[in-house]
Amino acid sequence: MAESKSIIMSLSVTQDVRDTLRISAKNKGVSVSSLVRELVEKHLSLVVPEGNEIPVILKIPSELKGKEEELRHWLEVKSNTIVKALVK
Repeated sequence: MAESKSIIMSLSVTQDVRDTLRISAKNKGVSVSSLVRELVEKHLSLVVPEGNEIPVILKIPSELKGKEEELRHWLEVKSNTIVKALVK
């Protein structure tokens, strides 16, 4: 998205979400505001696509990292499920 002047908004979140945001921002070395902006922009690009795309998000289990065959199998199962859902 294009850089423009930031406008201050307030946001209500639970204590757990606030704590997660603070920890995540600290781990990334950014401010909480910067992290929230980044997350909102990413999410908006999924819920308000620019074209006719259908957004798909896969959360890949971290235990599959480095295990090529298991990862390929997992991805094949997920992609088959996505295809079945989209051709209905």
